[in-house]
Amino acid sequence: MYRFEHPEYIWWLAGLLIPAGLFLLHLTMRYRTLRNWFSKSNIQLAIPGFSRYKTVSKFSITVGIIVLLGFVLANPLAGKKVNRQIESKGSDIQFVVDISNSMLCEDIKPSRLDKVKQILLGIIDRMGSDRVGLIVFAGDAFIQLPMTIDQTAASMFVRNLSPDLISRQGTDIELALRTAITSIDSSKSKHPAIVLLSDGEDFEGYPQTVIGELTKRKIPVHTVAIGTEKGGPIPQYKGGIRSGYKKDNDGNTVITKPDEVFLSELAKTTGGVFVSGDNLGNAAESISSEIDKMEKNDNRSMQFSDFNSLYLWFLIPAFILLVLEFFLNEKRMKWQDNLRNFIERRSV
Repeated sequence: MYRFEHPEYIWWLAGLLIPAGLFLLHLTMRYRTLRNWFSKSNIQLAIPGFSRYKTVSKFSITVGIIVLLGFVLANPLAGKKVNRQIESKGSDIQFVVDISNSMLCEDIKPSRLDKVKQILLGIIDRMGSDRVGLIVFAGDAFIQLPMTIDQTAASMFVRNLSPDLISRQGTDIELALRTAITSIDSSKSKHPAIVLLSDGEDFEGYPQTVIGELTKRKIPVHTVAIGTEKGGPIPQYKGGIRSGYKKDNDGNTVITKPDEVFLSELAKTTGGVFVSGDNLGNAAESISSEIDKMEKNDNRSMQFSDFNSLYLWFLIPAFILLVLEFFLNEKRMKWQDNLRNFIERRSV
């Protein structure tokens, strides 16, 4: 089983298409100009050591180095798998995590989102043979990790949670819960449960319809309210450096507070448990206790006990190409001309 620890770096490589296109345009215009000024017979006299292909070779090598380093940053991982199938009994838990900008609020130290990570990792550490999935949401929602027994991968994805994963900000809990239902249906979970970690500030409206569907299907939603009753401002960052706090249209600092009433009602209606912001220290234990009470499914899956990092497979070739690029001259070298003259004399 293979995966990337930081797959976002792979998408950044698409940005190479722009400089590659500009380079080809520049190269085409350059050769066109040279053809207008010089003939093939006198270009070597006018530009000693001129090579038509050295510039392309150096640029191609540079692109190759950047691509390889992109894979190094993405850190490809290979699972160490046991060569047998294992049978186990466990629950199907779908984590639904709010990663909107309000989760950067520091009314809980070090921040709401960091507290979410601590709680999730605590729940995963207490799991036995349970399957886990991960959905992240803000103004949009998507499946970050499909339902899997691979809890090592789940922990890795949890540690990488960030508001940067979703460009459209907001808090659409209804869309998040519908995405959770889609994930549950695709994984064919028999007795699933949803764990929602959010400050509960839903700016898209009360999700009455989806709550009714969850209640009808007997899918409990355990909710954890992230934040204090007093709330706090939402920090803003530029280039990784805090630039201030979010303000409204009137220039007033926006204060975000958790909506514990909504989260409590959601848990009560669907048959789940509610953990308030005052009890976050026991959140992992409380949720794990409810998971242990659930009816268990037969889970049959390949076991991956650990992951090997394969970045050296890309780092070493990148280093070799870097050395090659350093010694590669854009002009024809003297030994190349000598070799060419020798071949021409032998052919005569």
